[in-house]
Order: sequence, then structure tokens, then C-alpha cells
Amino acid sequence: FGDAAYKRRATLREVTLDGPAKGKKTKKVEVWSDANDDAIEQPKEIKTYDVELGGWLAGWYMAMTPDLSFCGSMYQIKITGWTACGAPLYDLTQAKKLPAPDDARIRGGMGAQHNHGSVDGRYILWNAGYGQDHGTVECYDIQSGKLAWTYPSNFTGVHGSHRAIPAEQGMIRGAYDIVGSAHFPKPIGNVWIIPTNKGEWHVLTERGFYLTRLFEGDPTKMAYPEPVKPGVSLDTCPPGAGEEAFGGSITQTTDGKLFVQAGHISFWNTEVTGLEGVKAIPGGKVSITAEDVSIAEATRGHQLQKSSGPKRFTIARGTPDFTGDLDKDFRGAEVLKYSKGDATAIRTAASYDDKNLYIAWEVKDPTPWLNGADAPEFMYSRGDTVDLQLATDLKAPKARREAVMGDLRISVGPFHGQPTAVIYRKEAREKNPKSFSSGVQKGYQMDSVLVLKDTTIKVNVNAKAKRYTIEAAFPLAALDLKPAPDLLIKGDFGATHSDSAGADTALRTHWANQDTGLVSDEVFELKMTPANWGEIIFK
Repeated sequence: FGDAAYKRRATLREVTLDGPAKGKKTKKVEVWSDANDDAIEQPKEIKTYDVELGGWLAGWYMAMTPDLSFCGSMYQIKITGWTACGAPLYDLTQAKKLPAPDDARIRGGMGAQHNHGSVDGRYILWNAGYGQDHGTVECYDIQSGKLAWTYPSNFTGVHGSHRAIPAEQGMIRGAYDIVGSAHFPKPIGNVWIIPTNKGEWHVLTERGFYLTRLFEGDPTKMAYPEPVKPGVSLDTCPPGAGEEAFGGSITQTTDGKLFVQAGHISFWNTEVTGLEGVKAIPGGKVSITAEDVSIAEATRGHQLQKSSGPKRFTIARGTPDFTGDLDKDFRGAEVLKYSKGDATAIRTAASYDDKNLYIAWEVKDPTPWLNGADAPEFMYSRGDTVDLQLATDLKAPKARREAVMGDLRISVGPFHGQPTAVIYRKEAREKNPKSFSSGVQKGYQMDSVLVLKDTTIKVNVNAKAKRYTIEAAFPLAALDLKPAPDLLIKGDFGATHSDSAGADTALRTHWANQDTGLVSDEVFELKMTPANWGEIIFK
């Protein structure tokens, strides 16, 4: 805000009043517009409208355009006049019903608005449905009522974002609602800006083109500028902390400049530059042949087949040497390959003998083997670790969502530089309890959390190649595991990647469990979900 004399001039609010029948309530909308310049509501300044807007105008953001027109609900509400002291008047009997998708009433985020209008009042952009893995934002021409275009919006909202895949240019993941709209000269025109729960904001144009992203959504590339001072670029920063950096706003000044307010526990006032250099690319045609269609259908069928049914991994007998070379030490063994991006890909191999279960992880990592935990039990949430999860009770329900007796998790990481293995059991006969808390859940209890003392761990870090290899021998007795030929159990393998500072977990990747997008809640990051594990068979 600059220097000015700020006064409250108008309010739109939903109220609950007594209905015509005794004990019945009815919802109405009140509009107050200041008529005498005292910024105080008087009864004669308030008008009540018996109208159901089908939603509301604001939630985490206010769906208001620079001319003070509101959308957000099922209506476009424009100013219909001004009082003598300059307060806007809104006559809801003149509100225009908006064209909308069939599922319009479920569009939007956690109690927020459904949509946002364009600056010139011509278009309305609808949010995707909350929690959808594969939804769309949809733009309608308000005058004609016709659908103008759609754009994919994936893993929508805070909870949808927990299942999100890694960042890609042009992909909207974990969208909140629409923070605002702006207007630029041709070829851009109207734009909408969509913040997300994955560390990036996105800008879409009135023609349905993806214009640019704001901030950095790839946790392996996030970096804060040093030193922090006015004028530095925030292109490599998330909009605050990355996940759950709620709030923010945009403002376009009269000279056309666009400013963004973002942040988390503090707010940054930043200018968006470079849009003045946007140029239109001459159009053309794309031809799709019958052969292209056949290839696409074959590829789709292959992917559907690949993704169907449970994942299975075979572990054969063998006692490897730990040289740091996975392929040499586990020669002939099945090797799992899984990733959420080429720069963070993981390979895992395993074997067993009468004493130990041997696991090797080869992990690509831009900043290999960094962890900022202040206690061993928190390594999983503070940076680089490798992960093993097993179900040793064959009678436990296979579809269970919570860990039970016999389920365990082992996290291996560098605690104060030393390779350390921690074993977690949600339920255990021998108790060594620890309690974990987050912003969402307090006092999540593990019956037993212990550092495994008799585990052999070999670490090989290649910083130049941006990878590390972990080879570990876990005593079968410590796991309560008795492998034998044809024994089939459930389990999973994975790794966590640190942020660039090596202080926090920025990415979780597992072989079987794909519900690993959340990295901002230490309880949910800790929980085991056996229903999502694969099958492990011993040979």
C-alpha cells in the first residue's frame, strides 16, 4: 500500500435470517454501500437480496477484477452505480448468470470460489474440481455462453497434490484457486494466474495458451538468492516454503506493470518482468495419420498392461560383497528401476542368506547424501535417505491402510555424517515408543523406534556423477523375518531427496507406493501404507 486515505466503502455478505416458518432459517445476501462518507454502516445504506448465488465470492482469494466486478459464484456481479462519496453500488437483481460446466458447483478449492472473470469482463475461467487427479480449468465466453477452451489441471488442490508427479513445463499440479486476472497488449490479452501447492504459479492466456510459470516447482532446483536484497531474481525460489504456501495476491498498476505478493511466514512484494517481450508465433497445421493413431493405441495398451495388477519383486539367495558397485555385487539379481525424474532415478537390488537380508540402492541426486536431522528418527523428513518397508505377518489383512503388528520400516541416512539405520514399528511387542507431530496431526505414536546397531552399511558417494550407492546387511533376527523359497510377503523400497541446502526432504520416491507426493507433513511422511506395497517373493 502507498500513502492514501483508506476507507471501507462497501461490503457484500451472506447472512442467515429467520424464515417465514417458525424455526426455519433462510440465507440472503446483504450489500452495504457507504452513502454519507462516514465508513459506518447505517440500516438505510444496507440492501438485502433474496438470491442464491450458488457459491461465494471469496475464499483464499477474492474473485474481483480491477473494475470491482465480482465472480466466484454462479453470477457475474458488476457495479451498477456510485454513491455521492464514491462507494460502489451492487444491485444483485442485475447479476448475470454465468455459463458453466455441468459440475460447476464442485469446482474450486477448500471452501474457495468457483471461478474468476477476465479483466475486460468477456471471459470466465472455472477452476478444476477439488481433489481430481486429471481435471481441467474451463474458459467460457460470457456473452455467447460457449466454451472457449480447456486446459489440464492435475492433482487439484492441497490433497490432490499429495499424489502429484514431478514438475514439468506447462503442467499445472496441485492448483489452489485463481489468485487474479490481468490484461496486457496483444498478443497476450487477458491472463489468469493460478497458484499451486507444489511451489509454482501458472499464467494462462485468454486463448488457452500456457504463457509462463512464476517461481520454481522442481524441489531439486529450488534455491534462494544470496544475499537477499531488492532487485534479486526469485525465478529459482518457490512462492515461500513450496508446499502449503497459501495466500498471495496480484496487482496490475495503471502503467501495465504486474506485481505479485507471495510468501509463507513472510510476504514478498515482487515485480513480474519480461512479459513486454512476448511475441506471437505464426500458426500452422499438424497432421495426424492413421499410422500415428495405431502407434498411439498400441502405446496406450502397453502402458495400461504395465500398470495393471500388483508389482512383484524376486529376491534370490546370495551373499554379496560390498564394493559400492551394485551391478557387480548383486550380479544376476533382479534390479528394480523407479523414479519421479531422470535426475533422481533409483535402482534397487536385494539378496538373502541364513543371517541377513541384503539391500542395495543406487540413487541419482544433485546433492548426494545430505541430511540435516537433529535426531536419527527424523532423518526421513530432513533430507537424503533410503527406505525399506516390509510386512512379516502373513496373516495380516492385505488391503490395510494402517500398519499393524509385523509391519516395519527402516530408514537409512547420514546422521551427523555417519550412516545410520532406524527401524520403526507402529505396533510392537517390545516397546520403545516415540511420538511424532505435525501441523495436522499431534501425538502420532510409534510403539518402537530404534537405531539398528548390528547393521552393516557401505556408502559410496560420487558427487561429480551426482549419485550415491548404499549397500546394507540387515540381520534377519532384527526384522523378525524368516525367508524361504516361495515365501511371498508385501513390501516396498524407496528413497528421499533433500533440498539444495541438505536440510529438508523435498522429494519422496517409492517402487510400489505412488501416494508419496506430500513432503510438508512429518506424520504423513512417516506413516506406512501396506495396501500400497508390492509383492516380494523369495527364491
